[in-house]
Amino acid sequence: MKSTYLDSGTRPAPVLGGRRSDRRTHRRDIDGLRGLAIALVVIFHVFVGRVSAGVDVFLLIGGIFFFAPQIRNALNPDGLTPVQSVLRIVRRLYPALLTVVSLVMVLTPVIYPVSRWAQAGGDAASSLLYVQNLHLAAEGKEYSAVNRDVSLFQHIWSMSVQMQIYLGSLLVVVVLAALFRRRGRAGSRILHRTLSAATLLSFVYAVWLGIHDQAANYYSPLSRFWEIGLGGLFGIWMVGRGIPWVWRWLRWPAGVTGLVLIIATGLVLDGASQFPGPWTVVPLAGAMLVIVAGTPVTEPDGDRIRAAAEGRTIASVGVTRLLESRLFQFLGKTSYGLYLWHWPLLVLATYLFSESTGTQGQSEGEGSGLAGITATLGTGRGAVVGTGVIALSLLLAWGTHRYVETPLRQKGKPERSWMLWDRRYWASLLRSRAKIVTVAVLVVASAVVLSSERLVQMGTVRPTLVAGVDGPESEDYPGPRAFLEDMPAPDGVDVQPAPVYEPATMLPEISLDGCLVGVEGEDLILTHDKGDSEVPCAYGDTGADRTMYLAGGSHSEHFLPALDAIGQERGIRIVPLVKMGCVLGMKIERMGGGDYEECYTWQQKAQDYILDNPPTDGVFMTSTRPTARTGAGPDQVPDGYVDTVRTFTEAGIHTWGVRDNPWRQSDGTLGNSLLCVADGGDPDECGPSAGELLERNPALDAYRGLDITHIDLTAAYCRDGICPAVVGNVLVYRDGNHFTPTWVTMMGPELERQMYEPDSAEEQQRAAAAAVRTTDGTGNGATAPALAPKDVYRLPKPEPAPEPAPDPAPPVVVEPGWVEPEYLVDPAWIEPAYAPPY
Repeated sequence: MKSTYLDSGTRPAPVLGGRRSDRRTHRRDIDGLRGLAIALVVIFHVFVGRVSAGVDVFLLIGGIFFFAPQIRNALNPDGLTPVQSVLRIVRRLYPALLTVVSLVMVLTPVIYPVSRWAQAGGDAASSLLYVQNLHLAAEGKEYSAVNRDVSLFQHIWSMSVQMQIYLGSLLVVVVLAALFRRRGRAGSRILHRTLSAATLLSFVYAVWLGIHDQAANYYSPLSRFWEIGLGGLFGIWMVGRGIPWVWRWLRWPAGVTGLVLIIATGLVLDGASQFPGPWTVVPLAGAMLVIVAGTPVTEPDGDRIRAAAEGRTIASVGVTRLLESRLFQFLGKTSYGLYLWHWPLLVLATYLFSESTGTQGQSEGEGSGLAGITATLGTGRGAVVGTGVIALSLLLAWGTHRYVETPLRQKGKPERSWMLWDRRYWASLLRSRAKIVTVAVLVVASAVVLSSERLVQMGTVRPTLVAGVDGPESEDYPGPRAFLEDMPAPDGVDVQPAPVYEPATMLPEISLDGCLVGVEGEDLILTHDKGDSEVPCAYGDTGADRTMYLAGGSHSEHFLPALDAIGQERGIRIVPLVKMGCVLGMKIERMGGGDYEECYTWQQKAQDYILDNPPTDGVFMTSTRPTARTGAGPDQVPDGYVDTVRTFTEAGIHTWGVRDNPWRQSDGTLGNSLLCVADGGDPDECGPSAGELLERNPALDAYRGLDITHIDLTAAYCRDGICPAVVGNVLVYRDGNHFTPTWVTMMGPELERQMYEPDSAEEQQRAAAAAVRTTDGTGNGATAPALAPKDVYRLPKPEPAPEPAPDPAPPVVVEPGWVEPEYLVDPAWIEPAYAPPY
């Protein structure tokens, strides 16, 4: 990701006493600073599991070596054309990136099961297109420490941010330079001031967005611009200037102070939740102090001529001498390759040597103060494997530098050309067999990687099971009937749907049709394609006069396939009012902290819409929720849920309240049942624990006296305290807490029965309690208590609701007094419709 590699090939000219010298110099201390930065990145990734300051230092250095040369080039009528500048950047960076990504994709089918190939292919394509940051943000994936499930190419987000910033900045610089080129020094000052203003605006935006959506802030090129812009301003102002002789003693303390600030950042600050906000100034200030410490000292004579300009040297001191050592020079030289290689090797090694399946952190190292790979593999094995990853990464980085980067590096400054219609350029290219072969290899390898995700999906995704079909297939796949009716499930049958994440088989139609409101949206979506189509968002019997609303977040949304079938059978139009990570009647925070303002606005609009357009057949929504944002139990009923149902009751609107399912836990984090099954894990161990649920459905007491039908499907997917990931040869979960459409469709008959032919509350409760309670495996009495709930903050159990007041109360959307930041946006929810177009 090395931002210092995105330069124009020229180095800043030294300025002596405010004047620039004609002599170009090579700052070996800045090369060493790159080496220090990559060392921090690798060590923190492997053994600490936190964000270091390394990437931010790279961004600053990248700005130093990008803006000043590009501004000078753009103002020079004889400088490189924009096409040449872009090609120079791509030529410097892309071959090494393609090499690493391609070889990692070759290793992927060797180490990973087929279920992970498509995801790896999608991440690889996003990396080659330099949109990995947008890809991760669209999928709601925040920065994660190394674990079995993290993306192989998560680290490419920073390279994507840099490329987006450099290409955008280059375009602006070229346009402004064309306008002000004839104004000489005044034109240069205008460009410098424009850079200053853009840097300040980016910093303000990063502070604002960090408060409102830190997950998006971390990956945003607009938020990250100020780090690169600051480097550009620092390079224009400082790099190449000589330190006055009288201040030479400041070099040693400046270097030590800067080094401490850089190293301490990752140990003291939480970069994942604080960068690129104001605290990012700490490592950037440290990097600038280190660079100042390495700046040459001017002579004390009146002409202020630098000694080095006459062949005399002034010895480096302190940190500068350290950075100019062979070790840090080697790390700086191979830093790009080392950054590219270390992360995918670390992720593959973590997966290969861990003994558990489908988790996001393992118990051996968890809770023992360990982090990074040792949190997954334990102290001994983690230290050995982590050290091996670093050693192999260094070897491969050297090879990449020696055999890929160096041979393809452009030698010297080419003659100005627009290239695309330059006959001499194409003639020169076609005369060189080596160039033709190189271009052909790059094109073919790129095409294979970019198409790998689709090729995997075409070869691995099997047709979705059609529920309710008579014949041998239904006998092989009893699904929920295996628990509800004790129907046997034959062995040796492939799980359906296949445990491979594919939106077409793993997402309900709401997402596929664009009827789901994303994180940033706050308006209701009532037609397909996010409101851009004229096709209404309606399911079931779409022409019926009877209407039912499906309202809330993704845990309401995943019931659509069953409600769709019920609506078609009973003549009811199902209208979704669903927003990602949002529910009716409760204040929810964003995953990265901060108010989820879009959710609060949407809540009010959704509730107003329901009250203004009352349904004939009620509102379907979840009636319970886990205690913690990661899904840790026990399940609870927030007061805001009760207030919302009371509002509907007083407006004469019936509520269908379905109990939320348990979420898979893995050492305090949200696990992934699909990956666990795909990795060959025991289905009983891959599913969530019924211990996350109370034996008594809390909704039965919380909504007492209100017009609600309680639905509890626990007995369909849990038995004897276990909620397997596969029941009756059917895959239950598409991740760690959302049902697959196939499973929900097969639960449809039981859902319809509970809606229209409900059991008594006592009978329903007995069935759910039997499913949650741990038994001896035969169902004949409890031999052990259910798993203990997590030690997290719990909502007080609501008191029985009073009789409805004669006059309707105003709608209540945000739960009064609820400020506990446990309920955040569901981290497992993925909305592919928001993925960048590539």
